[in-house]
Amino acid sequence: MRFLIQRVSKARIHIIDTNTTHQIGQWYLIYFWVHKDDLETKRKDQIDTFVRRVWRFDLFSSDQKKKHLWLNDIEGELLIVSNFTLYGRNKKGSSIDFCHAAPYEEAEKVYDYFIEQLNKEGYAVKTGKFGAQMEITSTNFGPVNIILER
Repeated sequence: MRFLIQRVSKARIHIIDTNTTHQIGQWYLIYFWVHKDDLETKRKDQIDTFVRRVWRFDLFSSDQKKKHLWLNDIEGELLIVSNFTLYGRNKKGSSIDFCHAAPYEEAEKVYDYFIEQLNKEGYAVKTGKFGAQMEITSTNFGPVNIILER
């Protein structure tokens, strides 16, 4: 699995086919996809670990006393977006190869599990629509971008 985490002051997603819009304030915009070689049980263990750790990522800090701010300190929100292009690669020429990305149906199950676990933990979660065409706008705070691979 690969996660691209962007620290944002705000982010908005518009799902074109349903004409639905979701937006968040401060915290993280997370792009997510699954590698084709991830096993079902391995994925769940990795997601559970990521879910437990995500609110403790120390990407926000207070200006006053250098206090570290976590989810409950800033009332942060998450916007989760499925993105198979995270496993795109280019070895030569101009073609992009997505051979390492998990198949749609397999990745959707993992995505759904990821969202379910975030909701169980009480995170303020908004999502895109898996596999849909979406327009995403964000205001990066920093900028801070972290790539995690599990």
